[in-house]
Amino acid sequence: MSTTNQATPSFRLPAPPADDEALAALRDKRFLIVMGSYPGKRFMYERARELGARLVVLDGPGHWTQAEVGGLFEAFIEVDLQPPDTLADRALRAVRQSGLRFDGVATFEEFAGPVASLLARGLGLTGHPFLAVAHCRDKTLTREICIEAGIPSPRFFRIRAAEELAAAAAHVGFPAVLKPVSGASSVATYRVDGDDELARRYHQTVDTLKGHLKAADVHSNDEEELIWAKGFDMTLEQFLDGEEFDVDYLLSRGQVAYAGIGRDLPQPYMREVGSRLPPDFPEDKQAELIALGAEVLAVLGFTEGSFHVELKYTSAGPRLIEVNARIGGAYIAKLHRWVWGVDLIGQYLLTRLGRPIAPGKAPRPLTHIATSDLSCPHSGVILRADFLDNIDSPHVILKRVYVTAGQRVTGPDRGVPDSLGEIFVAATSTDEAARILDGLLAQIEFDITVA
Repeated sequence: MSTTNQATPSFRLPAPPADDEALAALRDKRFLIVMGSYPGKRFMYERARELGARLVVLDGPGHWTQAEVGGLFEAFIEVDLQPPDTLADRALRAVRQSGLRFDGVATFEEFAGPVASLLARGLGLTGHPFLAVAHCRDKTLTREICIEAGIPSPRFFRIRAAEELAAAAAHVGFPAVLKPVSGASSVATYRVDGDDELARRYHQTVDTLKGHLKAADVHSNDEEELIWAKGFDMTLEQFLDGEEFDVDYLLSRGQVAYAGIGRDLPQPYMREVGSRLPPDFPEDKQAELIALGAEVLAVLGFTEGSFHVELKYTSAGPRLIEVNARIGGAYIAKLHRWVWGVDLIGQYLLTRLGRPIAPGKAPRPLTHIATSDLSCPHSGVILRADFLDNIDSPHVILKRVYVTAGQRVTGPDRGVPDSLGEIFVAATSTDEAARILDGLLAQIEFDITVA
């Protein structure tokens, strides 16, 4: 997958805000990065290095960060991520055997939360409460905690075996969403509209996986191995109507230090296809969404750090989808710096040092951004991967291609469509950015053989 920023924008983006003086505290501090995640997060590490931080990665054998030692990273500590039940003990032992001393423990990876918490505790450093991140990683436990706290929540049912499908359907009803209890990135996530589709999607998921997952040499790019590491439990949840939003938070001393909200485009296949930041949505309803997310974080027991919370504004008001105890994936951190002037990466690392933070959010948006994830139109083999080469506009601030020529791709005729790339457009209003992006999308031609 290519992650190169191919755009050379001439649209005048606002100058990056002057770094908060507090960020100077990161200079020469050594952070243990628990699980290096996918290569698209490289820019996060580059930003941390710009701020003077020293980075050591703990991950499984063969992870891409291992080849970056001596450059982007100071050292690499190798620990197989399987089996998960012994990972924390093995990781702590390896960290101590490295002889390195650390000022903070941090992670940008969804699956690393529990072990990062235990490593921070073992090293006497700042970290999330273990139960907070453990409950956050289990979607049914998150729901149960919210219900106990009186937070309105959708109906749900934890499915441990095929024999429970009928009971799940009877309790939840249709339409519903089927997904892994410990999922990420919308993997194996489906809207289902009846008993037959529920059974088909469930068996399709489980039958495809059994006997095909690695048992050893696992690292944090092995997404399926990490999703299903503790079994094949899934959850069936009531489908929520309305529009979806992402809120990225910074917490400090139990208070919201920053909240920035983005609006997701409709997702017919339960996978993100684009976003708008800031959202063109009533401010009072945005405030309701932000308040609900903050309430959930408090109920789960979080007090410090960065969080990516997915919500919907439904016909009955705001409702939680899920909580991620990390900075949002892909280029979320860049979006918030471009639009609101807040450095999620630097501020998050300060919280890992145990320091209070007070980032200065711009009083009004510095720019407005529309994005598209370029969903595959139909299944087949992509013959050319240069479909963004001639897409040119001074408003394009980023464009990336995810596929290579000769690669087989999936469209809606065969399943959940692949993302073929992405494109970001900036303008002086969200509406203008969306109009420009729509015009550019109409020019893109995908050369895909019919499967």
